[in-house]
Amino acid sequence: MRSGEGTRPAQRWMVILVVIALSSIALAAEDPVRTDSPRNNVLKYMDYIFTGVFTFEMVIKMIDLGLLLHPGAYFRDLWNILDFIVVSGALVAFAFSGSKGKDINTIKSLRVLRVLRPLKTIKRLPKLKVRAWSRFDCVVTSLRNVLNILVVYVLFMLIFAVIAVQLFKGKFFYCTDESKGLERDCRGQYLDYEKEEVEAQPRQWKKYDFHYDNVLWALLTLFTVSTGEGWPMVLKHSVDATYEEQGPSPGYRMELSIFYVVYFVVFPFFFVNIFVALIIITFQEQGDKVMSECSLEKNERACIDFAISAKPLTRYMPQDKQSFQYKTWTFVVSPPFEYFIMAMIALNTVVLMMKFYDAPYEYELMLKCLNIVFTSMFSMECVLKIIAFGVLNYFRDAWNVFDFVTVLGSITDILVTEIAVSSISCPSSGVPDWFPFRRCSLRVPPGPEC
Repeated sequence: MRSGEGTRPAQRWMVILVVIALSSIALAAEDPVRTDSPRNNVLKYMDYIFTGVFTFEMVIKMIDLGLLLHPGAYFRDLWNILDFIVVSGALVAFAFSGSKGKDINTIKSLRVLRVLRPLKTIKRLPKLKVRAWSRFDCVVTSLRNVLNILVVYVLFMLIFAVIAVQLFKGKFFYCTDESKGLERDCRGQYLDYEKEEVEAQPRQWKKYDFHYDNVLWALLTLFTVSTGEGWPMVLKHSVDATYEEQGPSPGYRMELSIFYVVYFVVFPFFFVNIFVALIIITFQEQGDKVMSECSLEKNERACIDFAISAKPLTRYMPQDKQSFQYKTWTFVVSPPFEYFIMAMIALNTVVLMMKFYDAPYEYELMLKCLNIVFTSMFSMECVLKIIAFGVLNYFRDAWNVFDFVTVLGSITDILVTEIAVSSISCPSSGVPDWFPFRRCSLRVPPGPEC
């Protein structure tokens, strides 16, 4: 063999890989809005060059491998078939690029197949090809297992569609004039104030784009809701629905929102996670089959991996058992103290949930007092732990850092709030300015109580 002959195939593959990379960059650089822009015109001529290179490669491989009739032929390889489809689509689109007409535009849309060019890289890299095929085989194998779950999915979708038809059929009508709720009243014209100039618009009785008048439309609407796109409007229309063939009323039946909560729990959360779990389990099974030839069992390999990666847990304890630090440490690590802090966190969460808009002043004052009490208790916990563990050992734990930042933020919030309240002019009443419960507020008129 002459010198350098072994490296020539690798060099040729490298040239094709570079052309594929440049072609992919050119595809990403195209302007999809202005199709006749100068940049697109330059990229069009570059596309001619790339397509010519790929066509030359395809023809050479057909001559070298043959077409179909013998083993190892060109069309007996799925990756070669993919190359043929991509190149042929580009050539057909170029052939009709100068023509006009609806059918011709449909043919020219075959240029979209150019987006498959990056997949040509998989064949040129053997390791990538093996990995991609294993992933594809894993997905196909998992799809066989998903069929049973898919039947249950369709069954539940039909159940929810039937329930939706019973709840909302004929209730998704509306008048363009929101003041009219019946079809017989939705006549004539009304004044539209939403535009810059007031205009008279004709009243029209319409139906929302997505509705539940029959099972098929219910399935389509529920599928749209499950995608997470545009479902808030469907939820609003459902909550505002009143009676059949009547217009909506804002917030007429808020309890119907429970239907969508249950639907989201069952479909976007439960079933989607089942599909993902099946694919993951199948991938793990495929990996176990590959590793079945290993001399060690799965549990033995797991034990070895754990022994290699395991790190010992460290726990600080003061050495002098007669010191105040040791007594404080014994107190903060005791189960009663931990349970007490957990109870305080739960009660603090409940207090935070008790806020609502336009609450009475006395009610807000009570919540404010409770917030200061909880902040004081958590601050005391933080101080005790710093004394027990020491400053360095305390901040080595990420959860302690999180607690410290939370307490510091709560204290800052209380101080900033009180400073903002104290900055409001308030008549003298003998109450110190720093007193946290001063009733100097915009909501309380100035007087002796302030």
